[in-house]
Amino acid sequence: MKRFIKTLGIYSLICGATVTAIPSCTDGFTDINTNPFETPYEPGTSTGDSINTTDISMPDTISQEELARLKENVSTIGQVFKNFTYQGLVDDYQRSTNLTHDIYAGYFANNTNFINNSPNYVYTQDWSARRWDHFYKDRSAEYKTLVNTFYYVDREAYKNAFYMTRIYYAFLASTMTDTYGEMPFGVYVQGKAAPEKCPYNTQEEVYDMIFRMLTEAADSIQPGQCSFKFADREDKCYNGDEAKWVRFANTLRLRLALRISNVDPERARKEGVAALNHPGGLMMSQDDRMRTVPNYAPVSMGGEDDSGLENEVANCGFRYSDVVMSLDMEQAYKNLGSALDPRCRICWYRPTPKNFLEVGREMNTDYKGCAIGDNNISHETNVYSPLKCNHHEGKVLNDNYWFGYCREYLWLGYAECKFLLAEAQLREWTYAYGSAEELFKEGIRESFNYYHMADSADIYINRLNIYNGTQENPFAGSNKEAQLEQIITQKWLAVFPNGNEGWAEFRRTDYPRLNNHLSNKDPNIANGKFIKRVSYSTDEYAYNIENVPEGVNQSTRVWWDVEDTNNSNGERNTPNNFR
Repeated sequence: MKRFIKTLGIYSLICGATVTAIPSCTDGFTDINTNPFETPYEPGTSTGDSINTTDISMPDTISQEELARLKENVSTIGQVFKNFTYQGLVDDYQRSTNLTHDIYAGYFANNTNFINNSPNYVYTQDWSARRWDHFYKDRSAEYKTLVNTFYYVDREAYKNAFYMTRIYYAFLASTMTDTYGEMPFGVYVQGKAAPEKCPYNTQEEVYDMIFRMLTEAADSIQPGQCSFKFADREDKCYNGDEAKWVRFANTLRLRLALRISNVDPERARKEGVAALNHPGGLMMSQDDRMRTVPNYAPVSMGGEDDSGLENEVANCGFRYSDVVMSLDMEQAYKNLGSALDPRCRICWYRPTPKNFLEVGREMNTDYKGCAIGDNNISHETNVYSPLKCNHHEGKVLNDNYWFGYCREYLWLGYAECKFLLAEAQLREWTYAYGSAEELFKEGIRESFNYYHMADSADIYINRLNIYNGTQENPFAGSNKEAQLEQIITQKWLAVFPNGNEGWAEFRRTDYPRLNNHLSNKDPNIANGKFIKRVSYSTDEYAYNIENVPEGVNQSTRVWWDVEDTNNSNGERNTPNNFR
């Protein structure tokens, strides 16, 4: 978030632009306006109206027995939060994410014997059910312990911790509903024990609750004002920095506001403007990124220096070589500009037999991606590009080999924040940050900054087809759809390899223009069509069939995905993201 400084009676953005005088913002949120183009922010409000928190509020009381149990175990609460914020989206990553979301997003192609499983759109209970179970049986149980302890044992002392927990649970829930659509949620939010036959909420209801949870949390956290504070090692996201949690909540709120911009433009704008105008601000720098550092990483890097729990993207992409570069990634690296995207060279090897890569030799001169759905491929890295991994020095970060067993997972970075602002400006939600084109370029620069390649950013930008004269620059005209395609395509590259977000944004906007899946083995998804959600766990159909939505399969679009990507002939429909 850009901060304002008072100079000779006027207020100037740190970046240099002069604006109308407004109060400056502090971490305590006492001076509360940061957007000079919007109405003053009112603490405790989401869209100008009072927030209804009834269905997301904690019950007034719990039993004396439960309270005694919480007090007895209060000394372990930091460890519970540590596991909650560490396991989050990492738990069983290969099965729950890499062979589903990361492939559906167009980042990777399956390179081994999984053609009868989720990479080919087949619901695989032992894999996809793990995401469902980890959220409901593990993370939700941890959440219940945390919020009940914070709320009932000493509400004032634990106030910030309570709302930080709520922010992270809302974040996890957003990835769940974007995966499955309708889901049980309301009873879990309140920290209650879920009934055996748990009712589902519509996705619209889930989003509504998430927005209100984020709003209430961002309004309620007072950095440094509570007697309890997590130790650095207990908060695996922000090392106890409460102001960063607020900035993450606001940035996440903006991400989700844009997610619903096609299905509910009015609510989307209200939530987006409120996030932009919140006194806590949005992400301010790379240091605000939401990430998970593997426990395998040395303590000096934020890990635990354990022998296991490595970065599973590196494992899947190099050690196992179960996935390789997709054709979509190859084409993006090569075809968006007049030269190869420099990020390609540090993220991928050229196709080479594995035994040569293990001794530091590359055999080919070019990078090669695999078409998703190619069922003839085998476990070979000499055909397609595997992930470039610093496998010799597992506990060392090396910028020439971006991926490694101690490299962090990135869930929401500063580059994405810039692209969110670019689209928000395009939708006329804000004018305080510059033009859509300026923010588009800033997003690219921050992506390069993240990869420690800042010197290459402007060279890359100038070589893009929209700037090198081989393609019309949509930012020079008024075609918002064409501008959005540029923004989302570059955002897709910037959020790699986070398939949770890449797949969601592809379904929402139909950008980038991914190649059709060659073939699939789900009878509900016609060839030429893309998968739209993951099926519910078969346990839900066995034990909670009364509440599972009827007529839903993996071809059914989720609530915010308002139009199918392709028509019945497998041809791309014309996107319409400004309704």
